[in-house]
Amino acid sequence: MISAKRLLAILSLFVLLVLVRQGVAQEHMMAHATIPFEFWIAGDCLPAGNYQIEQVESTAYVLLLSTDGKTVNGAYTLPVDENPVKDSDARLVFRIQDGKRYLYGGWGPYGKHVLRAESTRPAPSGDNRVEVPVIFR
Repeated sequence: MISAKRLLAILSLFVLLVLVRQGVAQEHMMAHATIPFEFWIAGDCLPAGNYQIEQVESTAYVLLLSTDGKTVNGAYTLPVDENPVKDSDARLVFRIQDGKRYLYGGWGPYGKHVLRAESTRPAPSGDNRVEVPVIFR
C-alpha cells in the first residue's frame, strides 16, 4: 500500500510535469516566411505566397505549408552546421539558375541545413542567391 506522503509526492510531481509541459507548449512558435516569387523544390514548382515552415523527424525533413492550405511540399535536408542561429538571423536561401529560384536550404533553430537535392551544388552567392527572412510567431 502506498503511504500518504508517497502519494502526495507522486501527485505533486505529476502536477509539476503537467505545468512544465503546458509552459513549453505555449512557448512553441511557428516559423513563417513570405516568399514573393515562384520557386522550386526537388522538381515541384510552388507559387509565391505565405508559408508556414516545419521541421519534421528531428531535422531531416523540412515541410512548407501555404497559409491558404492549397500548397504543401517538403524535402529532406542535410546539416551543414547544427549550431542554432538567432531568430533574427533565420532565413531561407534560394539558388537562382536560368531565371528559376530553387530552395537551397535554410538557417534556423536547428542550425544550417541544405536540401539533399541541392547538396552536390556549390552554395549560391552573388547574383545567383536570394534570401527570404523567416519570422517566428
